Amino acid sequence: MEYRINCTSSAQVLVIICVLVSLSCAQKAEVESAPCDISRNDDNNLTLNCSRRSLSHIPEWPVQITKIDKVSDAHVLITFFNNTISNVTQLPALPGRIAISFKANRIVEIEKDAFGDVGRLVYLDLSKNLIKGDVLRGEIFRGPYRDNKYNNITLETLNLGHNEIHSLDKDLFQYTPNLTRLYLNNNPIEILDHVTVLALASATNLEVLDLSKTDIATIPLHTFKGLTKLQQIDLSNNKFVTVPESLSIVGNSLKYLTFNNNPIVELNDDSFIGLTKLVELEVAENDYLDEVKRNTFVPLTSLRVLHLCHNGNLRYISRSAFRGMKDKWTLKEVYLDDNNLSELSTDLMPWDKLEILGMTGNSWLCNCDLANIVTAQGAGKKFKFGEIPYCAAPMRLSGEYITNITVSFCPTFDNTFTSKRSFRIGDLKPKHVLWSIFGVTVVVAIGMVLGWIVKAMKTVYKKKIKKTQPIRYINLNEDSSFA
Repeated sequence: MEYRINCTSSAQVLVIICVLVSLSCAQKAEVESAPCDISRNDDNNLTLNCSRRSLSHIPEWPVQITKIDKVSDAHVLITFFNNTISNVTQLPALPGRIAISFKANRIVEIEKDAFGDVGRLVYLDLSKNLIKGDVLRGEIFRGPYRDNKYNNITLETLNLGHNEIHSLDKDLFQYTPNLTRLYLNNNPIEILDHVTVLALASATNLEVLDLSKTDIATIPLHTFKGLTKLQQIDLSNNKFVTVPESLSIVGNSLKYLTFNNNPIVELNDDSFIGLTKLVELEVAENDYLDEVKRNTFVPLTSLRVLHLCHNGNLRYISRSAFRGMKDKWTLKEVYLDDNNLSELSTDLMPWDKLEILGMTGNSWLCNCDLANIVTAQGAGKKFKFGEIPYCAAPMRLSGEYITNITVSFCPTFDNTFTSKRSFRIGDLKPKHVLWSIFGVTVVVAIGMVLGWIVKAMKTVYKKKIKKTQPIRYINLNEDSSFA
């Protein structure tokens, strides 16, 4: 009886083990056949997540993606973030509007026609890879071959940031006429050579261009020729010592300019010439920027937001920096935080017309001019909650909010004229008399010294004349000694 029970128990254990092994194998097969996760928000939005899967190649598309081909406006996001893919091979056909990310892989090669079958690819992220300029060729972005020619693809956004690109192929954007956003940041470009300039100039529908952290110091004048739709450009973290003159070419379209962390020393009336449509300007973290000179912002007739902050050496802004803008004032937000400013002119700008004003992180001298700006002109009402600046000087006001400045020690802010009082002898003070006597004495002494010098020069001159013998002239006809 016991033997039968043991045999029965052993058989059950074997069955259980077999079942577990079968389940394990099935799960393993399922994982291998479906290495990515699929999530669907609705019929029009599907995400294929292949991130952090240690993938070294691009897998086949799951069946679920092919089932959305009847939905014309479907959006499909595919991400291969943080894998070990080194070669982007030709992708299988995909329906819908496609966004693909290969960010943070080890890509060194992209096959031609890699995206040709993904006809509605609108977003492509190739950032943080090992891509060099010679890998990027026009044929990798060309569409399917029909009617004896290669067609275009619908690519709108291309992110090439954080790679090893020195130069771009001049035909790189030949098949991407819809490209509107291009990110080249964090590449060792250093010089915008002739072929790179041709490549950029061919992307005529560009609206956003990121050239930050590319080590460039100049931009050739014709680089932006033809880019009539360019609205936003980032030139931060480069080697510019002046704002590039070439920006004026896109002055009728450029709305947003970021110019942070460059070795620029000053801003002047040549800095922003022609940028009449600029809406927002950011000039921050420029450690060498020392002053903003007169008429600097005058060309910016549409400016609404100014970030002039985090410039640790900026100590002076000319009272005429905004001259010419005051009659048609457009600025609504001005941020002057974290500079080296201590004073501002009362007529620098119409303070009451601002909506937001930032002034924290400076060493403010709380004098009568600052009291005028904050109280009489209403600048104190423009600070954000919790961002009220402090006084650094004088000592008795150090640490006080500048909005607490009283005007008791300042002249009355009054535009009326007071009548002039006639002069009286009693108004003179002893120090006035002493200074007057001293001044007269100095003038007389200087006059005497000059007179002595003139007299000495005359005496010397007369002595020289006496020592000089006059020339005698004789008549040879009358002088008998020559007979």
